[in-house]
Amino acid sequence: MSEERLVRPLSLTMIGSIEEEGGSILQPKKSKEFELILPCKEITIKIERRIQRTVIRGGEGDDLLDEGSESAVYDVLCTASVSEYNELMSMFRSGQPNIIDPFDGRDVKVAFKSVEYSASNGDLKMQLLEDVD
Repeated sequence: MSEERLVRPLSLTMIGSIEEEGGSILQPKKSKEFELILPCKEITIKIERRIQRTVIRGGEGDDLLDEGSESAVYDVLCTASVSEYNELMSMFRSGQPNIIDPFDGRDVKVAFKSVEYSASNGDLKMQLLEDVD
């Protein structure tokens, strides 16, 4: 077994913008770039392909047409403190963040599909969808 197979992603790096608190209600809010690194218990990725299937009556089998891949879906189970959760929710409310793909290191624009947080044990579950331009 190769050494590379034993290495698993243990954290998720999220990069997004959050709005800074203004000193006055008359001043416009400014956004700043923010990086959040969350320690993870599990990260799974699911990628499917779009396949068009045509059954030909009287012919030999099916005709399959590969239409390309769907967006990747990241299911993430992390541990987070309440302050990390609040920072994540600021990112959640301010738009789409980027993540560093934990498997290949690419910078990936994502959209939050769901966020679930348990304050009793700090478990944070997220589902992120890759946003392919």
